[in-house]
Amino acid sequence: MLADAELILIEEKLAILSRPTGVHAYDFDFSLYFRCSHPYRIDVETPAILRIGALEDYANTFADAAALGLKPINDPEQHLLASEIEYWYPHITDSTPKTRIFDALPDADLVESEFGWPVFLKGSRQTSKHNPELAVIRDREHYLRARAAYLHDPILHWQKPVLREFMALAPVPGMVPGKIRTSLEFRTFWFNGDCVGHGPYWYQIVPYRCADIDDGLSLAKTVAQRIAVPFLVVDIARTIDERWVVIECNDAQESGHAGIPPQQLWRNVTDRI
Repeated sequence: MLADAELILIEEKLAILSRPTGVHAYDFDFSLYFRCSHPYRIDVETPAILRIGALEDYANTFADAAALGLKPINDPEQHLLASEIEYWYPHITDSTPKTRIFDALPDADLVESEFGWPVFLKGSRQTSKHNPELAVIRDREHYLRARAAYLHDPILHWQKPVLREFMALAPVPGMVPGKIRTSLEFRTFWFNGDCVGHGPYWYQIVPYRCADIDDGLSLAKTVAQRIAVPFLVVDIARTIDERWVVIECNDAQESGHAGIPPQQLWRNVTDRI
């Protein structure tokens, strides 16, 4: 699984297993900004981070890395805690929309009685590329169409379905074709409890800011402390009634940089080792 990944030692203290994904917001050429080498062996105590894209079988990937003498920064249990909503949601129920995880999508009556319309639909790890027709479900008829489409969607069909309370987020100018409405949403990266980068989630539009971003970062820090995963992403957003909420968490190893300058993010990481 890792045979085609490049092993990079950055500044003699951080190991990166890197493989291009073709996603501009994720891929990064470390050699352009850091002193890098490509040793045959690396000390097992050297922190290691995977940058190989989506990590669908993390336990086996972790074992493959161990066979190379590496110990990825998040162990398999920490990866689950960071990336699967059924693991991180119980820790932050007071900071994120009401959520229920199902083994199969329930009937419309249950959704209507428990959540009402609209309701937010996603998989246990991610949405279907923020497709609004499979995310923001407007009414019963829309739900019935989305429930059928979910079973055949290449991204959603293998994930447990998740329904979340719909919260109206503060909008920002601009839109990304084929995506849900852009809003005051921010991505934050946390390395051993320290914020090493934050920036606009919607990097495809004109950069936006928020006057009370420090309040949002304070919430993200509290969440990062509760979940306590070494390398974590916490996505936050501001609602139209001026509250900060957590949108989701993830293993930072598989998260894109969004609107965060990647060279600064990775410099902040290496400076903390």
